[in-house]
Amino acid sequence: GTNLTVSKYAPAVFVDQNGVPAIYHADGRAVTKDARAKRDEQLYIYATGLGVTKGGKVTAGVGAPSDPLAVTDRVQVFFGNPGYKEAEMIVNWSGLVPGTVGLYQITITVPGAHIKGDALPVQIRIGGVNSPSTGPAIPTVAVE
Repeated sequence: GTNLTVSKYAPAVFVDQNGVPAIYHADGRAVTKDARAKRDEQLYIYATGLGVTKGGKVTAGVGAPSDPLAVTDRVQVFFGNPGYKEAEMIVNWSGLVPGTVGLYQITITVPGAHIKGDALPVQIRIGGVNSPSTGPAIPTVAVE
């Protein structure tokens, strides 16, 4: 037989076919080595698996509500090794994107004290569950 594990949370950052994570600047440009994340900058991360929401009423198969918004439980985002305090980003908001099904947006700010690098691993944590940190499509981000 086949075993199937069902979890309350299964966080993951969306990545494109080239492995570039769905992390964007406020102007809509993707965060890349040529367009790095910077101190005090607000970024938008698109993810899945952040669980049940509070606030707006969510109906299966119907786009998420916009008033009120459907928000998640507390989310943490790390750029770099989560063992270092400087890896943790400031999470401003996390919830379902209005009009979509199963697409979450996390709005973050890069803090003053942060880790810099060309390919820092991106990790989301919710309810004690971490997004994958090994495998073929681990998202990384460039931060100056």
